[in-house]
Amino acid sequence: MMHVSLSAACLRVKTPALEAAGVVLSGLIGFDLKPGEINVIRGGNGVGKSTLLRLMSNALPGQCVLFKPEFGLRDELLVHTHLQIVLSHLGTNTHSVESLLEQVGLANWQYERIGTLSSGQRARLGLCTLLAGQFKVWLLDEPLNALDDEGVATLAKAVATHFARGGMVFMATHVDAAVLTQHLPGVPVKEGRLEQGRLLGDFSTDADAHPAQPASHSAKVALPALLKRDWAVALGNPQALLWGALFHWMVLSFFGIGLGKPSAEFAQVAVWVSLLLALMLGAKDWFVEDHRTGWLGFVASLNPDNMAWYWLVRVVFLALCQALVLVPVTGLVALQLGLSGAQTFDLTLALSAGIWAVAPLLGLVALLVMLTRGGAVLVYLLALPLLVPVLIFGLEASQASGLGRSAIAPLAVLASLGMLGCLLGPFVAKRLVALIQE
Repeated sequence: MMHVSLSAACLRVKTPALEAAGVVLSGLIGFDLKPGEINVIRGGNGVGKSTLLRLMSNALPGQCVLFKPEFGLRDELLVHTHLQIVLSHLGTNTHSVESLLEQVGLANWQYERIGTLSSGQRARLGLCTLLAGQFKVWLLDEPLNALDDEGVATLAKAVATHFARGGMVFMATHVDAAVLTQHLPGVPVKEGRLEQGRLLGDFSTDADAHPAQPASHSAKVALPALLKRDWAVALGNPQALLWGALFHWMVLSFFGIGLGKPSAEFAQVAVWVSLLLALMLGAKDWFVEDHRTGWLGFVASLNPDNMAWYWLVRVVFLALCQALVLVPVTGLVALQLGLSGAQTFDLTLALSAGIWAVAPLLGLVALLVMLTRGGAVLVYLLALPLLVPVLIFGLEASQASGLGRSAIAPLAVLASLGMLGCLLGPFVAKRLVALIQE
């Protein structure tokens, strides 16, 4: 368990050990960081540099930002859209987008997709978050890797402004820090090295205790910004949704080709099984890119409670998108399988409720896949029994009118399952994301 104490004069850090994926990387580590000096940590790959930064970020919600060159960048987004969303989360005036882009030399690129930028331009775009935020502590993870000379100069200028506000900088890098400090004459540099399970070098812990400082910036999540980002990503990468619809259509078409005209009951079972498979196959990637680019960490760093809202908004949005794509495909193929218009209507209505019911569960499955570091098959096998109630009530709602019964009861059950998942899921998701970030 890491212990931190932040004051205007010092950040004190102490942890009994560094662990990642159950592996102990180091023993006791303790050090102080002070404003106005660059603190550099070096070491080989896998010794725990990034783990140390991540633990510090988790222990200082709202007071620090963990920055990586690919910070929150999704190829599908426009430069202008990404920056507007970041500023909305930070509670900063979104009209300053042009000014920030001008500072990092990207004024002419604001309406280009991030995927078209070079690695150096992407790194400079990431610097806008540092320039716009009001964080006391900057944790920089390999910030110099992708920066060209102009980008390094921009970072140095941002660091100088940060120091003028009393800020602190802690940087993990393989690159010689002189690349940055040559632009910061007179700024002291402390350098340490993680090796053989110990932190060696200039870092030391003073004897005097420092009182903890309350969070200087703890922003609540901006719901419109979350929705805007999900919508922009969906528009920029529609194949992620359409692939599931294509899979669903192909599976059902093969049923029709291989079996001719199956019975209505068999066709409905096939439709439901195909739908659940299509949803499960796509769900494992719901949060992967946001985790890879550091967006999950950024949202959590503003306020840990933000993760619950982030998860809920994303799950509900993706449920709606899946329904808009999969339900029309199902309707067309149901007619191809020989179902009547009334049977097709009942089936599509039940499928819409089923997607709503299963979406929260799949949202948690997606996080569990990330937590198990790619163990999708095992997680899916454990989750399959939880889908059985959705399949049972969905089939009952689909076949109710043909059996002379009302579909209201099974539809109400499916709607209630989705509502229950949306009420309880955010609390579970918040804990899972915390474990992933550890």
